[in-house]
Amino acid sequence: MGKVKVEKDTSERWLLTYADLMNLLLIFFIILYAMSQVDAAKFNQLASSLRTALGDSTANTYFIESGNSLLNFEATAPSPVIPQRLEDEQMKEATKEIENIIKAGNLGDKIKVSIDSRGIKISMTAHYLFKSGSALLEADSKPTIQDIGQILKKFKSNDIRIEGHTDTDPINTHEFPSNWELSSSRAVNVLRLLIDKAGISPKQISAVGYGEFSPEFPNDSEINKSRNRRVDIIILKNEFGKVQVGTGTK
Repeated sequence: MGKVKVEKDTSERWLLTYADLMNLLLIFFIILYAMSQVDAAKFNQLASSLRTALGDSTANTYFIESGNSLLNFEATAPSPVIPQRLEDEQMKEATKEIENIIKAGNLGDKIKVSIDSRGIKISMTAHYLFKSGSALLEADSKPTIQDIGQILKKFKSNDIRIEGHTDTDPINTHEFPSNWELSSSRAVNVLRLLIDKAGISPKQISAVGYGEFSPEFPNDSEINKSRNRRVDIIILKNEFGKVQVGTGTK
């Protein structure tokens, strides 16, 4: 009796091809994502579509960049990349809005805005904000500070630091025995306006006076001295931590 030929069931061989195709598509989309800028909404939509295509609607994993490689993180794990990029984009947009305020008020010689390693820096000259030797805010400057405050309110999780500066000319009055007191009082008065009129949370804002000890220019001319007399509003990046409530320190 001859041997019975056993035929293998090949009816599901297509599953191997299908699985290979899905893996290739997954790799393709990951590469596209790694080459593009992060858009949180689009990325979440892509991740959801991939999970659905792969037949897993319950998986909670995301792919994010880490150096030159891609790592698979649990959805509950903190992502150091996406929040930072979103914060950078938010700061760029806020800087444009502040530039529009400066342009609309023709304040280019009184207010400067830039982004540095700490975050957004809004530098306002003292002669725009105060009379000489005074810490009382001029009425004309208050609406502008309040307009800037509306932009600051968009940063719900960032600390805001108000920094007062003077030149090297000494002051010795009953109210201000030194430039320390003058610069501190000016910073505090800007802080109070932002809290009272712009609605900034007291928990995320602090004030400090540097006196003449943190100049941007050498105090060797009247022009440079006027540049050093200023109040800076700093929207700090989240990497600089939270203000310790009650101390005003980091």
